[in-house]
Amino acid sequence: MAVVPAQSSSSETSIITINLATTINEKLTPATFPQWRAQFEALLIGYYLIDFVTRKHQCPAIDATNSTTSQAAYSHWVRQNKLLLHAILASTSMTITPLLTSCKTSQQAWSALTRLYAGKSRTCAMQLKEDLTLSTSGSRFVTKFLQSIKMIADELAIIDHPVSDDDLTLYILNGLGPEFREITAPIRARETSMKFGELHNLLVGHENYIR
Repeated sequence: MAVVPAQSSSSETSIITINLATTINEKLTPATFPQWRAQFEALLIGYYLIDFVTRKHQCPAIDATNSTTSQAAYSHWVRQNKLLLHAILASTSMTITPLLTSCKTSQQAWSALTRLYAGKSRTCAMQLKEDLTLSTSGSRFVTKFLQSIKMIADELAIIDHPVSDDDLTLYILNGLGPEFREITAPIRARETSMKFGELHNLLVGHENYIR
């Protein structure tokens, strides 16, 4: 993302553009909306542009009594908004871009994408939670099992469904084999939550001991 000053030296009249090649990892597809939204929101918040897509910063009206100043504010808003709309369009895949061609502002495009794919994010969350419930260590080393659990939990966090430390601990303990029964009982009986890193080290140490 680069700041490109307008004709005036005032920071209020500067225009911010987005260099997609260096800021967005991959184009939006129906399957990657949560990751795409997380990246885009971080950029918009970091550069004070999030209000454009949430409609908090709306297009200023032109004041007849102060036409020069109000015209400059109106022109700046339109230019900045169009650049954001262009960034959104350019970051979508060829299957999604046609769905946004009628959008005239970045807020319209943002809302359209949310309506299209936010529901799918909830469906995805339900599937990921089921994956956590059904995950078992099987014949894998505990490190591999824990890595797979952590990846699912991280995906849930990306789509705004974070897993608490206690729930993550339960998912892990429920998926372990009988050889870990001796160590799981005291973990369940703890009065305080256990962080993933602490649980990881404890289980890996126990596996090394029993092997």
